[in-house]
Amino acid sequence: MLGLPADLLSLLYLVAAVYTVWQLPSHWRALTDEEYTTEDRNLANRIGFLLLTPIGVLLHELSHMTAATILGARDISLSFRIYWGYVQYRGQLPPEAEWIIASAGPGMSLLLGLLVGDAALRLRQPWRDVGLSFAHTTLLLDLVLYPGMSVISQVGDFQWIYSARTPTLSVVAGVVHVAGLVAYIQLARLQSQQTRRENRAVLSDRFAGQSVTLRPEIVARLEELEKFERVRRLEPEEREELNQLSELRAWSVEHNQALVTRPAAPSSGTDVAPDAPPEATSEVRPSPPGGTPDA
Repeated sequence: MLGLPADLLSLLYLVAAVYTVWQLPSHWRALTDEEYTTEDRNLANRIGFLLLTPIGVLLHELSHMTAATILGARDISLSFRIYWGYVQYRGQLPPEAEWIIASAGPGMSLLLGLLVGDAALRLRQPWRDVGLSFAHTTLLLDLVLYPGMSVISQVGDFQWIYSARTPTLSVVAGVVHVAGLVAYIQLARLQSQQTRRENRAVLSDRFAGQSVTLRPEIVARLEELEKFERVRRLEPEEREELNQLSELRAWSVEHNQALVTRPAAPSSGTDVAPDAPPEATSEVRPSPPGGTPDA
């Protein structure tokens, strides 16, 4: 059992969850309207992590409890600590039964995380981010953090799942574990691809019929970051900026190539001012991370 440190961490999460619930009435209209802002995204992510994770924890522990009941364990008890928990029981059970009981919780978490993540990709915002936040939290805990904690502290489900007492079942668990990691990586890729497609669609609609030219300062900054990348490790902020500007450049090339197949709107050859009617040629500058570029 994790004890006092886990209880303290759970208490901190609970305080944050209460604050999130307190914010919901005043932010609900903004969260669910057509304009999805960075503030809305942050709130949606907190809902998924802070408010839905306890449901996942409870289902995890109930799976342990159900397996123990079916396999004949006695004096079964469940302790639910909101963001963590454990099941205790008595009775002499064969190693295979111990393995099944230990695997039931992580198996439920894996299935739940993948199903919620897959379903969330089909939802509109903010519900997509709510579901994906829960899915990411559940899968990272189940596939990475919890196994690591079991190895380091020698407590928890994975000390039984990968026990030498059940070598064949441990191999089965390893195969499922790797398959779960692959599925999680695929889920993250699908999310990234979907976000990229949607961002490009917004830009293409905004600059429909216009040839787009990146501003000189954008091109210079992109080339500078690419040069830095070749000689040193980029800072996280620089990496994010490089990814954003690289995506902007790729979109502009794709957008301009698409114009070749259809006639562009008449152009006077002037730049686009913020309050001026759009011309056929526009210069684009980046927005803050998480947004779409402005003209």
